[in-house]
Amino acid sequence: MTKHVIIIASGETERRSLPHLVAHLQADDISVDEVRIPPGNRALNVEMIEKLVKATWYARAASPPDKFVVLLDVDGKDPDDILRPFQEQLPRRLSAKIKAAVLFAYAQWHLEAWYFADSTALKDYLGRALGHIDTSKPDEIQNPKLHLRNLLGNRIYTAVISEEIARKLNASTIAQRSPSFCDFLKKIGNGNGAPGNQAE
Repeated sequence: MTKHVIIIASGETERRSLPHLVAHLQADDISVDEVRIPPGNRALNVEMIEKLVKATWYARAASPPDKFVVLLDVDGKDPDDILRPFQEQLPRRLSAKIKAAVLFAYAQWHLEAWYFADSTALKDYLGRALGHIDTSKPDEIQNPKLHLRNLLGNRIYTAVISEEIARKLNASTIAQRSPSFCDFLKKIGNGNGAPGNQAE
């Protein structure tokens, strides 16, 4: 039976790009039905996550999701320090009527770091070398979004460009090189958790 998952992320770049990075999970009967983001460029804080979970759950009452996976940027900080407040506070704010698990994953240095993990596909898209960075350790690339913007030259980096790049990437290659992306996929696929609770 297909497992239905909703991703909650911070912005339009994630909303457009993440579906392409997780599309391969359909082969395992895992469907990412939607990527929900805060309206009006608002911050993805505990209150906003609560609102997005509740709104989605009740809007889909006839066919509720099995799981929510919240993707947070930790900006190079210790993921445990960033995720812990969310993991502790959110369950207390959610009604027991919400039966889906809510799991938390992270991008060490934003979504764009994952793009550098598939260096071959990214070079093909950009038509140039990627500079002096270690693409075998994408989670350690500091400020990957700025690096990508510089590589684009005169082209302005937008959510549409991000989606174009994501379409060309191989998720298996990224997962082999990025522990944070691998963990994100695990949370979507096999992560367990009590309703409204964090991941294992």
